Amino acid sequence: MTRLKRGLELTAIIVAVVVACSTGSKETRQWQPTAIGDFKNVAGKWEGLLVRNPRTRDDDWVTFVIGETGTYEFASYRMIDVFAGKGKLVLTDGKLAAKTDKGGQMTLQLYADSGSSERMLRAIANDGDGFHYWADLKRAPAIPPPRRPPDS
Repeated sequence: MTRLKRGLELTAIIVAVVVACSTGSKETRQWQPTAIGDFKNVAGKWEGLLVRNPRTRDDDWVTFVIGETGTYEFASYRMIDVFAGKGKLVLTDGKLAAKTDKGGQMTLQLYADSGSSERMLRAIANDGDGFHYWADLKRAPAIPPPRRPPDS
């Protein structure tokens, strides 16, 4: 019994240390809403976790691409199909908005972290079937072009 008690105490100490280390070292972001002045300020590829309400078992990863003229395309690859769309964004009062081709609406608000230069787009959307979606999108990492082998 003493061995079991020591094992439980040791397990409790390890769990406490892991929790303290993981919560103490996380950075806290200070996201502040930032007005979007031009489509070029947010043009490019953004990505993040797409959450649906009512919730499903799994959330989906979404890629959202904004063109310099306000065109957009998004795609979320699911186990059973692809959830995708495209259209034209409108810039109003520092936010982006669009009506989807299936009767939904979407707004995007830019946020900036006051402690760094990191930015995030928060997308909130409703589709024509009554589902609500949201995603916090971050810039997708740039993929360098493939290198050519040296001429021999």
